[in-house]
Amino acid sequence: MAINSAIYSNVYNYYRSELTPRSSSRFDSHKKKDLQDVYKSIVNISKDEPVFLLDRSKELEDYTIHMKENALAFSNNVSSISGSADGELFTGQTAYSSDPSAVEVTGFAQKAADQAADSASPADSGTAADAANTQYELSVKQLAGCQENSGKFLDKIDSDLPGGNYSFDVSTATSTYELQFTISDGDTNYDIQRRMARLINNFNLGLNAEVIENSNAESALVIRSNSSGDRESAGGHFIISDDNTSQQAGIVDYFGIGEVTSHGQDAIYEVNGEERTSSVNEISLDGIFNVSLKETTPEGSSVTIGFKPDYEAVKDNIISLAGSYNDFLRATAEYVDVQPRTNLFVADMKNNSRFYTSSLEEIGVTQNDDGTLSVDAEKLSEALKNEDRTEDLDTLKNFTKFALRKAKGIQLNPMDYVDKRIVAYKNPTTAHYANPYVTSAYSGMLFNSYM
Repeated sequence: MAINSAIYSNVYNYYRSELTPRSSSRFDSHKKKDLQDVYKSIVNISKDEPVFLLDRSKELEDYTIHMKENALAFSNNVSSISGSADGELFTGQTAYSSDPSAVEVTGFAQKAADQAADSASPADSGTAADAANTQYELSVKQLAGCQENSGKFLDKIDSDLPGGNYSFDVSTATSTYELQFTISDGDTNYDIQRRMARLINNFNLGLNAEVIENSNAESALVIRSNSSGDRESAGGHFIISDDNTSQQAGIVDYFGIGEVTSHGQDAIYEVNGEERTSSVNEISLDGIFNVSLKETTPEGSSVTIGFKPDYEAVKDNIISLAGSYNDFLRATAEYVDVQPRTNLFVADMKNNSRFYTSSLEEIGVTQNDDGTLSVDAEKLSEALKNEDRTEDLDTLKNFTKFALRKAKGIQLNPMDYVDKRIVAYKNPTTAHYANPYVTSAYSGMLFNSYM
């Protein structure tokens, strides 16, 4: 019997959202080779893993997913500092926005201009050196928006609809769906609106429905498209009607959800004086900067997008790295009492960090008693201006690579620090084949939504 893969994805995403909420990152997407490398790593791990039994409790599920997600978040943060998944640390090329509240820089890549030349227009091509010196003046005239059908506000505890079987049609750009439900005697407007909202959301139609309330004890059903952009010429993002539905009609007019109250619209912005449009608010500036449009800018003003000066960028990167490392270590230490073997990981991180601290102290980075890092920003700034501190920066790079190796180990095998009953050890002098049953306990947690 075939099993819907969406079930596994929903289960994983439930635990992820409950335990470690985080925004999506461009480093969460992977090439085919990345997945092949991970697969090979799993195979190699399983060859030498002992045979063990797991306590399949909810606490264990919470622990393993939390450990894996925090390790992945740390890796992504380091990747964002270097500008790419395999970029060089502390190169001094950090993108910035003069007004992040209006236009936020979400990523950049010095190699992106060269890569874009293979698949984009000639205007997108360039060199890494050109990208490093590029600066944009960006003004936002209009944000991209979704379509919204906002229903009537009706008394929450009243209803004029007779009981019976009702249905209505939802038409999108690709398909038309008929949604059916039953109204019983005694159901209130609020009950029916909430039921309709759940029905729309559960069908994954590319819509989001919610029930809103006002101060007059009234409620209304609001339906929005998940996608944005101007689709008015194509009839809009969605159409709701019960004119030709198979069950009893009248529900659409009664709740007032058939009328479009806000049409989808494109983002309108200017880049160095040139007007452009986009159906979404996440845009790329010639393959160099990825930015998110968040607010319109006052007329005649603009937001500068570019790179910070070298030493300032390096200082910010080091402070960001220390903060990300501290978050990773603290999140892991929270589970020492629940899974005592986690203390081995925390102790290993503390002890190995001491090999680097003497050099790091020279540039203002010190280790606290709990293993976390503190940064003296003023001392760090002075050290970065001193060309003789190159060796200390190399030490910091080596420390970061060590932390990344430990994080990758948790991503590949979050069961490594779980208290488990060992049944048998494998003979260390004999070559072993990969055991698929060992990796199956955690391989589904390696990548989000790849199931």
